[in-house]
Amino acid sequence: MNLKETKKVEDSFQAFLVEGASFTKQEEYPIIEDWMIAKEPPQSIMPFDKALNYKGDLSNVYICTYAKDKTFERIRRKPRRYLPFFKRCAGIIGFDFSIHTDMPIIKQKAQMNDNLSYTYFYGCHNNKIIPNIRCGVDELVDEFLSAIPKHSLIAIGTHGFIKEKEKKAEWYCALEKIINTLEPSGIIVYGRLSSGIFDIFKQKCKFYYYEPWIYSNRKKKGGK
Repeated sequence: MNLKETKKVEDSFQAFLVEGASFTKQEEYPIIEDWMIAKEPPQSIMPFDKALNYKGDLSNVYICTYAKDKTFERIRRKPRRYLPFFKRCAGIIGFDFSIHTDMPIIKQKAQMNDNLSYTYFYGCHNNKIIPNIRCGVDELVDEFLSAIPKHSLIAIGTHGFIKEKEKKAEWYCALEKIINTLEPSGIIVYGRLSSGIFDIFKQKCKFYYYEPWIYSNRKKKGGK
């Protein structure tokens, strides 16, 4: 047998992340499977970098990556290393590698693909997940949403990114499209944002609100 024929190509681009996945039609984003998704909302949510060094019980805690990318970039480099850690937790809010509308389109697509790929990978390893909805410019939204099952729980992070009136109006339009397309059973809202902003959508969907960990932790310690 020719050794050249049997030599395997090194998986330098981590194809194992999406092994067994179905893919969207154009960009081939991995499609999140319905069975991976939690049926009930989290009891609590903690950022990855805080949970990683937490000595207490994480069995009722969902881990999120609503933080600066550098705090969870290590997962992208060595995803298998963190399988035992995530097994200690109740579940994972889908990954949130940054996507900004002023990024080059190819970079937005790459970040969207990573968010879906790592979410799929950990879901495949029997971690309960809640897909995180973070899209790029308008023309990328439809295909991204086609990777998310309808009628399931989804999550959005609002902490620190809705400050200007114009941005808030854009976000309203995006949220309306998300709800009309996915018809989610519920939306996990993570961020210090008035729940009144969502009143217009309450007839269509149930919302669950979670303050950022930094604020809820301060309250526990008696701070403002």
